[in-house]
Amino acid sequence: MAVTLVKHDIKYAEAMHALSSMPQVRDALGLPAGKVEDTINFIKRECVDEEEGKTVPRVVLNEEGRLIGVTALMFIDHINKCCHIGSWLGYEFWGKGYNEEAKKAILEIAFFDLGLERVFAGARKINIRSQKAQEKLPFIRLGVEKEFPQEHSWLEVKEKQPCVLNVFERVDFVRYYTTIEKVEGSRESFLPYLLLADESEMTVRQYMNDGELYTIKCGEKLAGTALLIPQSDATIELKNIAVVETFQGKGIGKEALNKIFALCKGQGYENILVGTANSSIDNIAFYQKSGFRMDTIEKNFFSKYPEPIYENGIRALDMIVFAKAL
Repeated sequence: MAVTLVKHDIKYAEAMHALSSMPQVRDALGLPAGKVEDTINFIKRECVDEEEGKTVPRVVLNEEGRLIGVTALMFIDHINKCCHIGSWLGYEFWGKGYNEEAKKAILEIAFFDLGLERVFAGARKINIRSQKAQEKLPFIRLGVEKEFPQEHSWLEVKEKQPCVLNVFERVDFVRYYTTIEKVEGSRESFLPYLLLADESEMTVRQYMNDGELYTIKCGEKLAGTALLIPQSDATIELKNIAVVETFQGKGIGKEALNKIFALCKGQGYENILVGTANSSIDNIAFYQKSGFRMDTIEKNFFSKYPEPIYENGIRALDMIVFAKAL
């Protein structure tokens, strides 16, 4: 099962009106009986609001390209890195798994494109079905009214009735959404990813077929790779790990490391090593934040590379080896 999110367009007006006019949907949303013209005006307003940066509204299409509902990020606050989410599905599409798929798709936009930290999801207390639908989502935190009283108060003023407040947080979503999968067969197509972490193709080719290669995925998207090479029965080396630029700074690298730690520990390893250049200031900080400690320095390791490597105005010469007990 898969959904696609597309921008609002007047061509969807009739289908949207038909679905939202069903009593089950209309009553749940508290909508008055309306005409297609009202839906057209709604679509126009949504398009204007998106142009002004107020919302990110999307039409939800199923595998057949049929409109099944709408979803939107609303009241976007870039300073506090948060927003609210609103969505509904046509009655005939209830209970078929589309709610979770639509939430994952719109939260990708919120967390990875907009860089938000949390997305609030509210529901009227009388809308039991909406609450139950939210409770089924594995990456939501329920009942946060006391933790975010201002958001809760604002929501109840907006809805003019008692509401519950839940929240999606990026750290939870990334933990759920990030997976690592072992690569079987040829590794040639993954060479560009390995080169993100090690610029020397000649060097990478010398080790790329050793050990086990894993893809790092964010949902269905390939976000990076990780190469693990055993050094002994007790120690394994993370020889190469890279996250593509569009997924950097989102917490995916950290979560991939956590999953790698669990994997290696499950395989019986007691320690994991990783090396980075003396010039890789960000990596040095990243590995220490992830629980690694400096272990050894291999002087002049990078002086053997065909071409000199510079980062942060510093030439890469020495390899700093970090170690972590699993």
